[in-house]
Parts: sequence; structure tokens; C-alpha cells
Amino acid sequence: MKSKRLWLFVGAAMLVLAIAGLWVWQRANAQRAEQAAIETAQVTQITAVTSVETTGAVAALQSGSLFWETSGIVGEVRVKVGDTVKKGDTFMVLDAASASQSVIMAQADLIAAQNALDDLLNPTDLAIANAQKAVADAQDALDKAKRDLKSVENPAGESLYTAVSDAQLALDTAKANAQLAHVGQDAVAIANAENDRNLAYTRLQAAQVSYDDCVKISCGERVFRENELNAAQNNYQRALDAYLTAKLRYETTVANQADDVVKSQDKYETAVANLNAALLGPDANKLAIAQAKVAVADANLAEAQKKLDELLNGPAPEDAQAAQARVMAAQATVDSMKVIAPFDGEVIAVNYLPGDTIVQSQAAVVLANRSQLHVDVSVDESDVSQINIGDAVTVTIDALPELLFTGSVSNINALGATTQGLVRYTVRVDMAEADPRILIGMTASVNIVTNTDEGALAVPLDAVQLDTEGEFVNRVKEGGVLERVNIKSGEVQDDVVVVTGPLQAGDTVQIVKPVPVNNGSPFGPG
Repeated sequence: MKSKRLWLFVGAAMLVLAIAGLWVWQRANAQRAEQAAIETAQVTQITAVTSVETTGAVAALQSGSLFWETSGIVGEVRVKVGDTVKKGDTFMVLDAASASQSVIMAQADLIAAQNALDDLLNPTDLAIANAQKAVADAQDALDKAKRDLKSVENPAGESLYTAVSDAQLALDTAKANAQLAHVGQDAVAIANAENDRNLAYTRLQAAQVSYDDCVKISCGERVFRENELNAAQNNYQRALDAYLTAKLRYETTVANQADDVVKSQDKYETAVANLNAALLGPDANKLAIAQAKVAVADANLAEAQKKLDELLNGPAPEDAQAAQARVMAAQATVDSMKVIAPFDGEVIAVNYLPGDTIVQSQAAVVLANRSQLHVDVSVDESDVSQINIGDAVTVTIDALPELLFTGSVSNINALGATTQGLVRYTVRVDMAEADPRILIGMTASVNIVTNTDEGALAVPLDAVQLDTEGEFVNRVKEGGVLERVNIKSGEVQDDVVVVTGPLQAGDTVQIVKPVPVNNGSPFGPG
């Protein structure tokens, strides 16, 4: 009985062991089946590229619309659309007959301004000689002004005393001459003339009596007596004329000498007054005038010396600039008769024909330099801080999708513009090549590379999971064991995502396909 109970116990134990072994075998098969159902992928290393994508319009290095700066009729058109031109080439020329008076006069002004500039930069020997003479004359004028000033500052000088002495001598001389006038040669002449007149008058009376007596007695000497009377009359008339002339000369001499006395007296009194005034000190008004004359003479000498120095050593920079500016101003007016290329480029549009009337609001020519192209793009404030001058750029043109161009960032505008509450900044991208197929204004998609990370870890997008603790991946360890590894995802590159965390290249991670959720919708998962 005891032996039978023992065998039952042993049998039960063996049964339990058999059942346990079967469970372990089934569990292992289940795990192997579960492991066989897990999809995995490798952690890889890639070159991670961080970039900012935006769009903009293609623009030329230089472009602009050129307008006529005068009115009139177009005379010549020397270019056509598509022509390549150099800076300074002439596009159009005004019909000279239709030019305004101011433009015509500017041609003469230009010649005069050019000559003046040439004279300033290359003076002639005659100009230098004249300038030297001007300096000498100005120096003489200054010396005289200084002498005059010294005289005014020291009025009671030797000259005033001399002037009084000279005036006194002149007055005394005039008085003596006045006295001599009454007894001098003219006085003697008038006395002699008076005697001659009286004698001639006596002889005339005698001849008259003799003639009258002859007439009364009818003497035979009547003709002789008549001739004698006529001769006496003539002699008397000559004597009378001589007397009157001598009298006039005498009276004139007396009057002149008397006038000299008056004038000499005035000069003497003036000289005495000047000396007395000088003894009181310099006259304030005269002193101010003399000082002003010295200042003016000094300034004139400085100006003359400056002009001479400019002729000998070259003009002052400001004078040369002013002369050059006058030439440029006249040249600009003359150039208004033409439309001239301001830079190298390609003619994009020509809007006039010969004979057309100029409309100043209408562009004559549109010019662009497409030797270098650029794209101005607008970047959000959250991205612009990642961009630096020189960052590499790839550019695709919407109209030429099969082509890929390169370039670099050349400028970042520091002033942002707010549009609908968003602040954006203009970034200029210079394209490395100017393909002739790229037209101005074409839309360009720009990819600005802001960072390149060599050897960055990456996993497929479906390996990254998210729960309340954050992002993670399941690393598959030996035996199919899953290990949670917390990571942080970054840039998406094609079908992988850059991650950071305690992973290594070559690790195996689980791929988790999203499972559709039945939300009861008749249209399937929502």
C-alpha cells in the first residue's frame, strides 16, 4: 500500500514536469515567432545637412530703365534688342535741330569750362607773369596803405610842421606879389600907354583944328590936311587900344595876385588847423578808414599770392573740384542730347524709333547686366539667425526644373519687414553661374545650407516612437530583447531622421509601422 502511494506521487510529479516542459516549449516557440515578426533596421551614420528653403525672383547684377533728360525729336537709334553694349556706348541721339536753347548753349559752356580747367591745371607763362605782377602791385598797395596808416596814427609829424612853413612862405610870397602888381611891369606899361594915348589925342585935336581952318578959307592944302587928320585919328585909335589892353592886363594881374593871397591864406589856415588837430591825437574816423584800407590791401595781396601759388604749384583741391564740377555740369547738359549706357550689359528693350517725339516719362532703353545673377529671398526671423554670409546655396528654376545651380549668401539685410504680423528679412543669394536660359524675373527655389554634420546618427522615421516620457527607439538586443533608448530627433534627410542619444552606428532598432485605428467611421480608419 505504501509502495503504491509512492508510485502515484512519482507519477504525478512526472506529469507536472511534462506539463511544465510543454509550456516552456510553447512559450519559446511563441517568443521565436514574435521575434521573427519584428521588423528592424540599422542605426547609420550620414552627413546631415541643415538648410532653409525659400523662393524668390531672379535678378541681374545691374539693370535699369534709361530715360531722355531733354525734349525734342529722336534723330538716331543705334541699338536693338539683344545687343551687348559697353559702358559709355551711345544708344540714341537727339535731332540737333530740335534741341532746346539751353542745350545748345551748354556746348559753348562746356568748351569754356574745359578751357578754364585746363588753364587752372596747365597755366601759361603769360598767366604766371600777370599773376606775379598782380602780387607786386598788391604789395605796393599794401605798403602805401601801411604808410598812410602810420601817418594817421602819428598825425603830428614833421610833414605837418613843414606844411605850415610852406603855407606861410606861400602866403608871404602872394602878398609881396600883390604889392608888386601895383608897381611892376604891368603898372609901368599902363602908364606908358596912357601917356601915348594922351599924346595921340593932342595930335588928333591939332590935326582937326588945322583941317577945319583950311576948310573955312578954302586953302589949297585941304587934301593934305585931310590926310593928316586921318593919320592922327588912326594913331589915336591905336594908342587907345594899347592903353585899354595894358589896363586890362594890369587889372587882371592885380586881381590874380589878390586871389593868390586869399588862396594862400586859406592854405595856411588849413595847415595850421591840421597841425593843431594832430596835436590833439589821431582822428578816429580817419584811423578806422586807414586800418580798413590796410586790411583790404593785405587780403588782396593774400589772394594774389594764392593765385600765383596755384599757378606755380597746382590749384587747391577745392578749386580743381569746382572747375571739374563746372565741366561735368556742362557735359551732363550736352550729354542730355544722347542716351548713354551707364554700365556694361544687354539691351532688353528699345522704345523709340528715329523721328519719334520724346516723352520723358517713357523709358528710352531698358538695360541689364546678366553676367552675374542673384535672387533676393525673404526669410522668417526664426530661420534668419541660422544663415551666415558665405553659406552654400542650391538653386532650382521653376521654369527649368531639370537644372541645378549653386551659389552663396552674399548679404543679409539687417532691417526686417513685418507682413501680417510676421517679421521677415531679405537675404541675397549670388548664383555661381549665369546660364543664358535663365531670364530675369524667373521664380527660383533656394535651399540655403546652414550646417553640415559629418557622421550624424540616423534611423528610419518609423523607428522613432513617442509617449508621455518623450521620444525613444527600441534597440533590439541579443535574443530579441527590446531595450528602450531615449533620443531626440532632428533634421529629416530623405527617409531617415537624424537622432541624438546613447546609440551607436550599427545598432539594431525596431521599426514600428503605424496601425490604423477603427474609429467606427463607415469610411474606415479616421
